[in-house]
Amino acid sequence: MLLSSTTCFFWTVLSSLLCVAEFRSQYPKNYNNRHYSHHSRSKRSDRPNIIMILTDDQDSLLGSMKVMPKTNKIMRDQGALFTNAFTTTPMCCPSRSSILTGLYTHNHNTYTNNGNCSSVEWQQVHEPRTFGVHLKNHGYTTAYFGKYLNEYNGTYVPPGWTEWVGLIRNSRFYNYSLNFNGQTVRHGDNYYKDYLTDVIANDTVTFLKQSRRYNQSSPVLMVISVPAPHGPEDAAPQYQHMFENNRDHRTPSWNVAPNPDKQWLLNVTDRMLPIHQKFTDLLQRRRLQTLQSVDDLVERVHAELRTLGELDNTYTIYTSDHGYHLGQYGLVKGKAMPYEFDVKIPLLVRGPNIRHKTVIPNIVANVDFAPTILDMAGIKVPEHMDGRSFLPLLRAAKESNNGRKFINLTDTWRDTILLERGKLTKTLLNIYNNVGAGQDISKSPKQIRLSRVCARRDRQQPCKPKQRWYCEKNHEKWYKKRCRYQSDQPRSCPCSSSKKKLKRERKKQREFLHKFATKSFIPKFIRNKRSAINSLEYGTSGLNLKQSIAERDTPLDLFERRCRILTNQTIQCDDELYEDASAWNEHKTEIDGLIKELRKALEDLRVIRRHLKSEKPELEDINNSDTFYTDAMIFQGFGSDADSEEEEEEEELCDCDETTFPFRPNRKFENNRRLNRFNRRQRKHKKKFQKRKRGKECNSASMKCFTHDNDHWKTPPKWTYGPFCFCPNANNNTYWCLRTVNETHDFLFCEFITRFQSFYDMKKDPYQLKNQIHLLDVGIREQLEEDLETIKSCRGNDDCHMRAGITSLESRQNSFQPSGDGALNRDEED
Repeated sequence: MLLSSTTCFFWTVLSSLLCVAEFRSQYPKNYNNRHYSHHSRSKRSDRPNIIMILTDDQDSLLGSMKVMPKTNKIMRDQGALFTNAFTTTPMCCPSRSSILTGLYTHNHNTYTNNGNCSSVEWQQVHEPRTFGVHLKNHGYTTAYFGKYLNEYNGTYVPPGWTEWVGLIRNSRFYNYSLNFNGQTVRHGDNYYKDYLTDVIANDTVTFLKQSRRYNQSSPVLMVISVPAPHGPEDAAPQYQHMFENNRDHRTPSWNVAPNPDKQWLLNVTDRMLPIHQKFTDLLQRRRLQTLQSVDDLVERVHAELRTLGELDNTYTIYTSDHGYHLGQYGLVKGKAMPYEFDVKIPLLVRGPNIRHKTVIPNIVANVDFAPTILDMAGIKVPEHMDGRSFLPLLRAAKESNNGRKFINLTDTWRDTILLERGKLTKTLLNIYNNVGAGQDISKSPKQIRLSRVCARRDRQQPCKPKQRWYCEKNHEKWYKKRCRYQSDQPRSCPCSSSKKKLKRERKKQREFLHKFATKSFIPKFIRNKRSAINSLEYGTSGLNLKQSIAERDTPLDLFERRCRILTNQTIQCDDELYEDASAWNEHKTEIDGLIKELRKALEDLRVIRRHLKSEKPELEDINNSDTFYTDAMIFQGFGSDADSEEEEEEEELCDCDETTFPFRPNRKFENNRRLNRFNRRQRKHKKKFQKRKRGKECNSASMKCFTHDNDHWKTPPKWTYGPFCFCPNANNNTYWCLRTVNETHDFLFCEFITRFQSFYDMKKDPYQLKNQIHLLDVGIREQLEEDLETIKSCRGNDDCHMRAGITSLESRQNSFQPSGDGALNRDEED
């Protein structure tokens, strides 16, 4: 059964009282006295207070504002609504960086939620220039509560904030940590004292009370950054029963897929399965539930300002960092798209001299928040900021009394902003610069690169000498493969024996002995040259090498062994060799001469062996011989000379020239090869583990895929339909867009990293269902490309404050209809 309104009210009051009681016990004892002294009371400041309430991932088009009656009553009915407010980058950390600094993403270099998000560069270059620093330097008491940046690690307090209660890392509702003015405070999973939205609400109310009590002459800047409705979407217990049948997220673009006229990601995304559709419905429900606590927060802050007598002297801004999508174009959930559901954000402003129920259709962006806050505080906006204050729009709206029409300012307001997303890496930059008009731009970046590489002559089949790689096309995809050199020549050069070859040879020796030798026979394997020399020293029956060497006037018997190889494989020589240089030189000369003689003897043995092979008797005669297995035969057939026989046979088959084997790696190269091989195996193992973790079927080329199962959510309402896979983004989803809104135009023009372009006229196609880029006049298209290229690299408010060049161009052409007979109208769209 649904809880009655009386029961919900009881739960709300009870939870608030318990949270306040717990609040005082979980923070340091000097919390109430933090930065203020009891003798600092003075009269009220004439400068206004500024409060910014920032939600996380709250949409503007999927119905989230409809379920917040308290916020609408306080902010919309008693303030102004901006119907065309946008985020320049629909991702958390880039958008929040733009809000704090007033800079486009290409100027603060925070392109993703990982790279440069709260990095050293951010801390040293951009963090000292946030609006908090400017207001604190001009006498404001500043406070920040809640989520800061995704990669904020809690090891420091950012500059510019008198009071700091920052969430460490990304949004969570339970089991999180806060940096409370430099001290780490950990929270668990108890709703009454740990639910983050309520903790932030308690902090803000307490801060307002303390600041008015002990420092009344100083105006207040306060940022309230709540986690809702970001994942894991944990709602307060008293709201977990609500919105069971809400379907506001099912807009006309919901589950419209595939889309062959859009970028590669939407081109390959199919319609959602029934399990995906159920998931979007449940996720919408959970998101709306989390916003109920935000609705309570807005009411509490408003009531506290009224109690303190500061309501009429306080600007309050309510907004989000970016929008969200739930099933639009077949994408199960996420953000980062350049379309309205992701880039349009709610923006409500109330405060002094703002007329109630004002609606402003002029385009504003998140880069305008920092300049606007500075303007509200009476501080000059720095020229390096890319945005401009929209406070003149609020003042002009009060004076004009023109309803929902566009506001015309003396200083012309811009009508075009830049939307940008994605880090422009070296690989993506090469793709962007090298993709030709004739190439298939719908391919992934990897396929585009391979198609370009495989067109080279040194990647063609069959493999030629010194060629290491070749390309092969299978199912319209290119694959790079290694040349295997499968020809008449052997693959590996036998000029130097390997360990594997020696093992195979010894295995054959053992098999031969087991088959033909008697049990009493004990073989003697000569394993290396050192063993052979030792055998020569102590004598061996069979071949008399001493006599052969002696006949060459270098008798082995006369050689004095003054150095010995010990059992621990170290070498010990006579002391005289270490002390007398002439003795050392004489002994070394003797060793060099002996080596030469032994090499000559070895060559003679090979000549004899080839002769014996040519005169080999029949096998029956050998088997009938009782005296075949002798020590001499063992020495000759199963020692190091056996390895030489194998080498000789392969020497006759292999010619180790530079043409066939042009590259013989040295020891250093071999070590590097082993290390690279090990690293490749480690990466492959890691990929397999990740693939196994998210499911064998949850992967797709050039896409980022995730799984969702029954254990993902820990609070009701839970998911009970089993695991599934979805791919919300792609590696090539990097883009730059022009978003233009004025009295005559409302369009989106985008160019992706793959050189794919799209154009949507919102006046005719508000849900962006049909790409009209191919219907544009050539002159208009060139003008759009020129404007986009200009604003992509803009710096400062003068450079980034743009009026669309297409307006003046069309006034000269006196037309904005697409060329040809393809002009779309409302009936054709339906």
